Amino acid sequence: MSSGQKKLFGRERPLRDVLGGGKVADIVLWRDKRLSAAILIAVTVVWLLFEVMEYNLLPLLCHISIAAMLLVFIWSNGAALLDLTPPKIPELILSEQAFRKGALLFHSYLNHSLSILHGIAGGNDLRLFLLTLVSLWIVSAIGSCCSSINLLFFGEHNHCRHS
Repeated sequence: MSSGQKKLFGRERPLRDVLGGGKVADIVLWRDKRLSAAILIAVTVVWLLFEVMEYNLLPLLCHISIAAMLLVFIWSNGAALLDLTPPKIPELILSEQAFRKGALLFHSYLNHSLSILHGIAGGNDLRLFLLTLVSLWIVSAIGSCCSSINLLFFGEHNHCRHS
């Protein structure tokens, strides 16, 4: 850029340098079009789910768990029928280094719960698997009555919507 050209808002440095000059600047300035578009689409979907469709966090987490358990159940049983290897899911999903002292209890509880759900989704006990799916669906229905922001209190405008 020649020194005779005026820059927007009287800046002396290029806008990319003002924004930090790294990956974030590339995303904000749409130089990495794929990543910028992916972030925009993800944020738009989250906004549509929570604001427009008034979806709540607890039912979303339950529906994701139901879908994941169904996928692992079908994969595990299909692998046994077709003599393929069953899915290998790592035991430790969350890193302990990412949490402080107060979150360590939550971390171990979440890992224990995920390992239990993984064991149930393995397909060894069909009755327990179906009972877990129904329980998650009930929690999802109850959670649709709660606010996404605060799961303990009922929202003023949230009405029970069974999914």
